[in-house]
Amino acid sequence: MAVSVPVFCASALHGDECCFGDMTDDQMVNGEDIGYLLSAWSTSDSQADLDQSGIVDGADLAMLLSNWGMCGHHDHDGGKYTLITDWGDFHGSNNNSHHEQMVDGRTPITTEAMVAYTNLRAFLDLPALEFEDVGQWAFDEELTNNDQAWGTDMIGVGLWYAMQGAKVGWITDEAYDPQILADIQRTARTVCNPIEMKAAVMDMVRQYGIDGYADYLEDNNIEDIFINTLKMEPHYGGWMHGRCHGFLPIEGVAIAHDINHLTVLNWAQTLPFYNDTFDWPQWPALDVSDSGVIEYFQSMVVLGDPRGQNM
Repeated sequence: MAVSVPVFCASALHGDECCFGDMTDDQMVNGEDIGYLLSAWSTSDSQADLDQSGIVDGADLAMLLSNWGMCGHHDHDGGKYTLITDWGDFHGSNNNSHHEQMVDGRTPITTEAMVAYTNLRAFLDLPALEFEDVGQWAFDEELTNNDQAWGTDMIGVGLWYAMQGAKVGWITDEAYDPQILADIQRTARTVCNPIEMKAAVMDMVRQYGIDGYADYLEDNNIEDIFINTLKMEPHYGGWMHGRCHGFLPIEGVAIAHDINHLTVLNWAQTLPFYNDTFDWPQWPALDVSDSGVIEYFQSMVVLGDPRGQNM
């Protein structure tokens, strides 16, 4: 399936932090960038026209100032949300698992994903759930390493599967194609201009999502929560392998853990269903039917049967 996406920030695709507003290519937003913007004032200079309005004006200056400082200076501390690693840190041998390896726009898993999940359930007229509700479902459905939760396992597993459900569960059965998850996550992570990025992401939600979901996100001003969840790296903190490695058989050719790799991309973020430790496909998952995959992820949203009909 061909998905139309914008041009990506070259630096973001090669390990550097995207630096929106850096017009002088010195990896920081500073006085030189203000000077460039002012020199282009009232023109249609494409580099200085940050909001793509067709004219360089005060709105562009405000956007520039909001990104002031050294590129990549923002710490991955979760902000007002809680990091999943506050409940356990299992790491594992993955290139993008560790705190310092959130590269190419990948971000840590935080409780913001539960907000995105709750918003999707609200759109479907389903009540809000607690972390423990989703976690208990995952344990009951053999989607975890162990059959019993210890310590903070229940809430961490609940957050992890809520994130996965929010990333995928909005796609319709008819539109589902695994490539969507590569294109939309890559777009959210690497398109440097936030206006262009959001427009491209929401275009994909309209094209492939449940009718009305894109409007619901925009009308309630919650699309950023959804987009921030798309950016999250499933391997972060090691929960994917350390606690959410389920052995439930899927269609006789894979296990639940293989299907979870849908949202794990190759290093270039161009392909889904990857094991990005070694940058090769999660082979068993490729033999599972499209209907089997999308129903599996939809089961996370409604807490249904991972191998049944859900949405």
